Amino acid sequence: MTIFRLLSAALILIVTPFVLVSAAGAQPPGAAERCFGCHGEDGVSDNPDIPTIAGVGDFYIENQLIVFAEKARPCIVDFLPGWGAVNKCALIGSLSESQRAALVEYFAGLAFEPYEQPVDTALAERGAVIHAENCERCHTENGTVSMDDSAILAGQPKEYLARQLRNFRAGKRWQLESMAREVEDLEDDAIKALVNFYAGVAQ
Repeated sequence: MTIFRLLSAALILIVTPFVLVSAAGAQPPGAAERCFGCHGEDGVSDNPDIPTIAGVGDFYIENQLIVFAEKARPCIVDFLPGWGAVNKCALIGSLSESQRAALVEYFAGLAFEPYEQPVDTALAERGAVIHAENCERCHTENGTVSMDDSAILAGQPKEYLARQLRNFRAGKRWQLESMAREVEDLEDDAIKALVNFYAGVAQ
């Protein structure tokens, strides 16, 4: 399935609440073991460079697996001491469709937990204005909706979000044309404001 077809499928999705209830007694599929080193078995980040993937929505997780497999975002991850560089594109590209589906079901069924981090209130207030003017159309309810095409922003690590916004701005990560228009002129101070806003929304 191409990225275009996958994104088109978003038209039939139903929006669900910010926090998902964890699937009772859900057992991780075998393919999930390759995710645990960075994301943990519960999918909840304890590293400012790594996003939480638990409960962010099945559409978004599936979309990102395809984006990585098609090398449409930076592939190399080297954030965990002792692990060395990990090529996520190669790692995900080796998965079968059934393995990807199992990963999507497992991590989307877990509960999202916001990353604990400090918030600069003044920056967050400015970020609220930037979000309302540029981001709310797609990242609804202040970036808290798990089943938006673009998943949960509120409560993700600030360092991770800032890096991804810079990647989008530099054209290093695939994005919709509508998003490209919003981030191409986004200055670093505006990025700092936005990520503080998203951190504050979750607290």
